[in-house]
Amino acid sequence: MLSRFTRSSFRCVLLGVALLLSPWAWGASTLGSYTIAPHSVTVAGISSGGYMAVQLQVAYSRAIFGTAVMAGGAYDCAQDNEAYWGAVCATGDGVPVSSLVSYTNQQAVAGTIDPTSNIAGKPIYMFSGTLDTVNYQPTMDDLYSYYQSFTATANITYNNDTPAEHAWITPDSVVPCSYLEAPFMNNCGFDAEQTFLSLFYGPLNARNNGTLGGSFIQFNQNAFCPNGNCAAISMDSTGWVYVPKACAQGQSCRLLVALHGCSQNQETIGTSFVQYAGINEWADTNNIIVLYPQTIDASVPYNPYGCWDWWGYTNSHYALKSGPQMTAIMAEVNHLAGGSLQL
Repeated sequence: MLSRFTRSSFRCVLLGVALLLSPWAWGASTLGSYTIAPHSVTVAGISSGGYMAVQLQVAYSRAIFGTAVMAGGAYDCAQDNEAYWGAVCATGDGVPVSSLVSYTNQQAVAGTIDPTSNIAGKPIYMFSGTLDTVNYQPTMDDLYSYYQSFTATANITYNNDTPAEHAWITPDSVVPCSYLEAPFMNNCGFDAEQTFLSLFYGPLNARNNGTLGGSFIQFNQNAFCPNGNCAAISMDSTGWVYVPKACAQGQSCRLLVALHGCSQNQETIGTSFVQYAGINEWADTNNIIVLYPQTIDASVPYNPYGCWDWWGYTNSHYALKSGPQMTAIMAEVNHLAGGSLQL
């Protein structure tokens, strides 16, 4: 096990490098468009980003073809109730799964989300650590039950036996699996990114363990937010995208949306999640563009830890296709795809 000095020193180096490549060192540019292969847009997230990944998958099921959820929970678990999510969704005790399934079906019939039939047959990866003290494992079990209402169990891969705390799981971290500490990326001795990307895209080329050949691009998020004002919905004015060299040269590529968790945005930890989540190394050799949208900490709307909206702090439509953060993220996705998606 690493000493406190070693781990603290690593974090200082990690954050120092991240700041060199941070929004304050790079200038924001216009988001580009690329050749995105049909049926290849996927999403992955941790914590509030895990909840947002579920929301995007369910609401935009025509466009999303694979989902990875680490320490998230069922669609609309909080039911637009800030108190409810803390008391029920965090623990999984009393989550009304059947009501959430009914709500989902009702919204699909109303046309506020895509038909739920689109969820069936698509790969889903779930991870919940047995030591998670932030988003207890029963709430991920509730998500598992929720998914079974819309797809066969065979389409769901659920790792629920790893002694992990609340964190994004990657072999590139030096933080032990059982620790809860910033930047909330833990090493549990296996490559979760390889697992879910293989589920999404099939056999992969070996990851690039050397210098990446692509580019990290900081782009203007305001262009995709309502009224050109991301701050009004607790999103940052800039986001990030990793573009492999082959994709920049016009080859057909896939697209993954990677969603950080609370206190994991660039405002809090620099570009640590963007650079070191263990996704880009696989993306570089497998023609996968990785979009990293960003939140900010905010007092209005009240979101002091930079979480994605999974309980309704933006408005009551937060989990529907009309939700302001949902539409902003999918506008970024569609722009990257050259406007080719059916949204």
